[in-house]
Amino acid sequence: MTDPAPEHHRPALGFQRSLDRLEPILGVIFMLVVLLNFASATGRYVAGTPIVGADEVQVFSMIWLIFLGAAMASLRRAHLRMDVLTMNLRPRLAWWRHLFEALLMLAACAVMVWVSFDFTLQIYSMEQRSDGADIPMWIPHSSVVLGFAGMLLSSLLELKALLAQRLS
Repeated sequence: MTDPAPEHHRPALGFQRSLDRLEPILGVIFMLVVLLNFASATGRYVAGTPIVGADEVQVFSMIWLIFLGAAMASLRRAHLRMDVLTMNLRPRLAWWRHLFEALLMLAACAVMVWVSFDFTLQIYSMEQRSDGADIPMWIPHSSVVLGFAGMLLSSLLELKALLAQRLS
């Protein structure tokens, strides 16, 4: 069986397969968030007693899902891109464009991991908690770190594959 991924995407496939196993779990979490929203709304409007902290749990869960999804999309190279002008480049020029894109992504994600990790540590040291659900605030903030770390890993794999392709 041949691998449908282009040569420079193959190193990410093992990690991507691991993330693919995570996808159904994320889907179940999303459904549970929807059910929590329904239960809280029903409690609020039917019984007059909403589920305390449900809104925070919903928002924090969605933030986690978004950042994990961004990392997964990055590994699949399924993120949004505007390549109408560059999709018909000659192979050598296309390689340089891919290299520039990988380096730019690497730099941006590295900065975001560093900044968000530092902020998460500050929140952790202050022992800040959410008002309704009493969730330690470092937990939702760490989703930013993890999401950008996943995108950083993706760009490192892409860079490695591009350099290997060039050297071969």
